[in-house]
Amino acid sequence: MTDHRLPSAAVVVLASAIAAAGMVAHNLFEFGPAFLLDPQTLIPLAIFGLLALLAWARPANAVVHVALLTWALLNLVGGGILSVLPLGLFPFQPEQSFGHYGAHVIYGAAQLPLAVVAARALRRRGRQAAGEDAR
Repeated sequence: MTDHRLPSAAVVVLASAIAAAGMVAHNLFEFGPAFLLDPQTLIPLAIFGLLALLAWARPANAVVHVALLTWALLNLVGGGILSVLPLGLFPFQPEQSFGHYGAHVIYGAAQLPLAVVAARALRRRGRQAAGEDAR
């Protein structure tokens, strides 16, 4: 029998902390410790924190799961993948080095637990709404 319960608030908060830690690790490696106090680090950290608090306070709220999934995918695709490629999309030329790619692999990989947890929560919610889990 498959477990179709929504993820616990603790699991969502842990996944959020892992995602935030990946972003912080990237910024620390790429820009140094002083950048940890920069708004480009503090604002995304505040967003991770706010979404984690909302998930803790309202663990069954679909809007929170959509926001978590959107935020994780934005960080994965925009921060982890696109911003490392020399595509001309951003107002900077990304460094093309093994270390830079490594920092982005860590950043992107750290977003995956949050994306998976949020996507599963939405999928389970959809199944519950469709009556598949009615017992």
